[in-house]
Amino acid sequence: DIKIPGLLVIDTPGHESFANLRNRGSSLCDIAILVIDLMHGLEPQTIESINMLVRKNAPFIVALNKVDRLYNWKKLPDGPIRDALALQDSNCISEFNDRTSRIIVQLNELGLNAKLYWENDSLEDTVSICPTSAHSGEGVPDLLMNLITFTQNRLIEKVMFMDFLQCTVLEVKVMEGLGSSLDVILLHGTIREGDRIV
Repeated sequence: DIKIPGLLVIDTPGHESFANLRNRGSSLCDIAILVIDLMHGLEPQTIESINMLVRKNAPFIVALNKVDRLYNWKKLPDGPIRDALALQDSNCISEFNDRTSRIIVQLNELGLNAKLYWENDSLEDTVSICPTSAHSGEGVPDLLMNLITFTQNRLIEKVMFMDFLQCTVLEVKVMEGLGSSLDVILLHGTIREGDRIV
């Protein structure tokens, strides 16, 4: 049973020029999904994002993306990742295991314990890794399940709706003919026309 009121997902681009946006996003999030490219491992902006999340004590799950780029990958569109892995030949599984092990070592070198989510029996001190394909959808159901399970088990009090107003201004823009416009994240409460935001 899903008990959380919903999830708000904010995608912050990985390009290095978006460092400020990632920094603001890491300040606002209750939980983060850190996307790591299975083919390239940890890149400088990935390490920067990990450092931000660790500094702000923000929990996160790793989406180990691009499993569909493994040699001779057989697609299982939008399927559970373990079912998709069961379809692969031994060479594909060997490449998956090698690349995943290298990334786990890279995370260990940054002081993080990390395991594939189905091997992780200690969510308090070990980061869960969920292999995915954004292209063909393998592992996406697993990622959502892990996100919801973690949130319900560890963050339920923090994410439940409350009546008092709490919002954060992300950006202020001046739009010709309309005046000032605000992009906000509304966490709790209701904003009505004519309300003042300070």
